[in-house]
Amino acid sequence: MKAYRTIMKRAVELMKQKNLKAMILSPSANMFYLTGFSTFPGERLLVNILMDTGENIFIVPKLYESEVREKAEFDQIFSWNDTQDPSEMLKNVAESHSLSSCTIAIEDTMWFTAFDKIFNTLNEVHYIHASEIVGELRQQKTSIEADKMRNASRAADQAIENIIQNIKAGMTETEVRDMLEAEMKNIGAAGPSFQSIIASGPNSAQCHYGTGERVLQEGDALVMDFGCLVDNYCSDMTRTIVIGQASDKLRSVYAILKRAQQNAIDKVKPGIKASEVDYAARKYIVDKGYGDFFIHRTGHGIGLEVHEMPYITETSDVILKPGMVFSIEPGIYLDGEFGLRIEDLVMVTEDGVEVLNQFTKELIELK
Repeated sequence: MKAYRTIMKRAVELMKQKNLKAMILSPSANMFYLTGFSTFPGERLLVNILMDTGENIFIVPKLYESEVREKAEFDQIFSWNDTQDPSEMLKNVAESHSLSSCTIAIEDTMWFTAFDKIFNTLNEVHYIHASEIVGELRQQKTSIEADKMRNASRAADQAIENIIQNIKAGMTETEVRDMLEAEMKNIGAAGPSFQSIIASGPNSAQCHYGTGERVLQEGDALVMDFGCLVDNYCSDMTRTIVIGQASDKLRSVYAILKRAQQNAIDKVKPGIKASEVDYAARKYIVDKGYGDFFIHRTGHGIGLEVHEMPYITETSDVILKPGMVFSIEPGIYLDGEFGLRIEDLVMVTEDGVEVLNQFTKELIELK
């Protein structure tokens, strides 16, 4: 539990810098990161309140109390049953800690039913996003988190390596996905870290297509965007392969994309703006005439969640720091023809970059 106290101390320091009186979290990756406990959000009010004094309070439904006591770092727990209104507990905590006419950070993705109860109880409070506190901390991974990220990426590398030669024309996208996700569990991952994208032929030109029942055909580009969940941490990688022989055009576009992705990786080091990493990939694609077909950001942070800070965009002013982990995933999407994407996770080191994915990025043609 000492690690969570260290995180709370850092959170309190940031809260004081922003003149925050408290931070209220609901079940989420933020709650898990700060306290060691989380569960699925539900209709019952379950919140964690961190005060600017460092005191950490839970208000929980009675049926969660024993689990919170077992797993969470806390100072006080107030539990309630279904015959009670937790608003009274929230009101008592607010009054005893002078939570009025002040600024409080609140969970970004809290259910409205929970926020409505909090807002009606603390209606004179100004709210900001909790990501301004916890998200800031989560950007830079500790050495323990870094090892978990490496392990999750190794699992993804291993999963695709183990199944790739079994992919054949005549299979459906769903069959490829099921084979890949079964292999993730076979090698020890908890499962996929998000809904895998297996997109073939013209479907590959839809960058967030998903997976369907299309049958793989000779000459198809096959975009495989997936990740493994290991020790609560996510990986995320994309490889584009070809069923059979690639066309000359596909090979040419793939070479452009591969060079652009490497340009972005080569740019990563402490002190560089995230926007400069995006620019390194985007400029090359633009210069080669495919700028209109690169339609998304170059990357996103990752850790307990697949998408978190920092975001690698054209306009980001975020300065890269050691311990940041994010994707580099430029793509080129030609509607009605094919789409291509290459994605690796990278970690900013003290003097450069560590690429967490090692599976080949050479164009694989499955014959």
